Amino acid sequence: MPSDVFPPRQGEERRAELVRIAIDVFGESGYAGGRIDEIARRAGIRRPSVLYHFPDKAALYAASIARVVGDIRDRVVATEKSAGERLEAIADVWIDFVIDRPNAARLLLRQLIDAEQVPTADSSAAVLELLGSIQHALDERTGTSPPKTIDASEFSLILSSTSLVWVAGRGAVEGALGLDTLAPQSIQRHRRTLHALVRQLLAASAEATHPRTDSPSPLREREVEKHADPPPLPAKLPRHSMRSR
Repeated sequence: MPSDVFPPRQGEERRAELVRIAIDVFGESGYAGGRIDEIARRAGIRRPSVLYHFPDKAALYAASIARVVGDIRDRVVATEKSAGERLEAIADVWIDFVIDRPNAARLLLRQLIDAEQVPTADSSAAVLELLGSIQHALDERTGTSPPKTIDASEFSLILSSTSLVWVAGRGAVEGALGLDTLAPQSIQRHRRTLHALVRQLLAASAEATHPRTDSPSPLREREVEKHADPPPLPAKLPRHSMRSR
């Protein structure tokens, strides 16, 4: 049976442990299906001890979302010291995050699609800092002159949803299609795909911003030229085609 008698530990350490466990429970079962009793059981304590640190399930859920968003923010901000292309570096740390923490990825996906939305004001500051860092990377790549072809919110939503489904849907995809999305070769392919998606997303958003222009936008031209394959050599014409009638 669980016991509430443990070696003394700081309250913040206990809260951190409960949040870590709650991320797994809510990631597996969602907010509606996640139970305080299950979190207490995995922590080896009783339900009242959980409620001592968090007044209700909503507070614990909000703290879980805040922890996940804070982790992503820290990883993305760290790419500001990257020597290469920052947007591709952001894609890499995002893939690493969802692979390392699949239940956290499931939690984010559930937060996006669940009909019952739980207030998560605790994560607002981290979200703003995260988006600010991504916007800076976009500005470095596309320039700051108006009109902006894509902002950090749109970029993040499109890019992140791809990997969230890739990881969170592993069981269903493997059962239906025989594809293990977390196999090493699948992860590497997904990483390359996401890099390509970054480039294509920038080009597509530029084209969507200027739909009536006959000539490609400068941003689209730069992205296409930067990663285009060399043109093929012209094929030789058969001799008979050169004969005059």
